[in-house]
Amino acid sequence: MPWYEVVGFIAFGFFVGTYGSMVGVGGGFLIVPLLLFLGVPARQAAGTSLVAVLLNGVSSTLSYLRQKRVDIKSGLIFSAAGIPGALLGAYVDQHVPHRVFTVLFGLLLIAVSVRAFLTRDEEPEIPNVRATAADTPENHTTRDFVDAMGVHHRYHYHPWAAVAVSAATGFLASMFGIGGGTVQVPAMVYLFGFPTHVAVATSQLIIFVTAVFGSASHAYYGDILWLQALLLGLGAIGGAQLGASLASRMRPGPLMRWFSAAIAFTALYLIYNSTLKH
Repeated sequence: MPWYEVVGFIAFGFFVGTYGSMVGVGGGFLIVPLLLFLGVPARQAAGTSLVAVLLNGVSSTLSYLRQKRVDIKSGLIFSAAGIPGALLGAYVDQHVPHRVFTVLFGLLLIAVSVRAFLTRDEEPEIPNVRATAADTPENHTTRDFVDAMGVHHRYHYHPWAAVAVSAATGFLASMFGIGGGTVQVPAMVYLFGFPTHVAVATSQLIIFVTAVFGSASHAYYGDILWLQALLLGLGAIGGAQLGASLASRMRPGPLMRWFSAAIAFTALYLIYNSTLKH
């Protein structure tokens, strides 16, 4: 590989890591289109992207852990639910055409993007954050902690609903190589009442764990270009540290509007790749 391609992959990985860490996604929605543009087959693009997403997730998670914004208990529960989906997603990638499914998924992401773009500057889940133990619905899990900046976070959610969403997210992430944060973060904020910054931080832990199993599955099928994956991941590691630092200074409204742009880009790419390109 020429030196300028090496530099290009690392630089692109740095950009992906910065942006992905800021908005709680793995960055695969940027990596996969790049690899396809370079002529990489779709399955290898997904597998290679997941390795870079994994390395981005490691770096982002460590940074957010220092900020004490990662809901570790919830993150591990969501991650465990996503593992079977990640394994299944890699398998389906080998055997089942998913053109129609991809278009439907793209349309869903457009709807999510619009909802995220309309986010106000204040937290949309404030009533949930201020809830007391007596206000917690039956069968809901309550989370209560203070981050490194002294912000008190309190919220509750139905664990089985969260498990179902995470299982679907793991499947989609592994199948498309996009990380899964594009679905996970809006679900955590709008369905389960997570504060935006906590959702972004915890999503990185979920992305990391899911990407480990998704990458392993794609490696089993021989779908990873290791040199490109490691170069992208190397850049993403540094970018993720910067992105997590920038995210801590942003208000929820602007943060989610940045995120809506990421979702819209993913949606348009998926629809284009499945319809206009064929």
